[in-house]
Amino acid sequence: MKNRLPALLRTLCLAALAATLPACEREAKQPGALTNEQITGSVPEVFKGADPETRQLAADVVDAIGKQDYPTAWAKLQELNGRPGLTDAQKEFVASSIASVGAEVNKAEETGNEEAQQALEFHRANK
Repeated sequence: MKNRLPALLRTLCLAALAATLPACEREAKQPGALTNEQITGSVPEVFKGADPETRQLAADVVDAIGKQDYPTAWAKLQELNGRPGLTDAQKEFVASSIASVGAEVNKAEETGNEEAQQALEFHRANK
């Protein structure tokens, strides 16, 4: 029994570690919420090395947010998310922006904004 105790403890420790790793990984991949100002202020720096079409999409997002046209901003972010060649930082930024602008679209839908309702219906139908 004396010789089995270290092996048993090692096994229990490894099992506990293995059980916590997936939870840590899921938490790390959750996008954080950004304010409109953080999105619009960060776009030039985040996309400065991107190709011209990608930079234009990012600029369109900034323009739509400036006009508080959240359905358009959300659609442009979805399109931006599908662009090939995004860096990890750009992907993370877009994911966080989608979550934040998506919340604005949901708020707009709740107030009866028809464009927001249509954008969400389209998104749900094309998941």
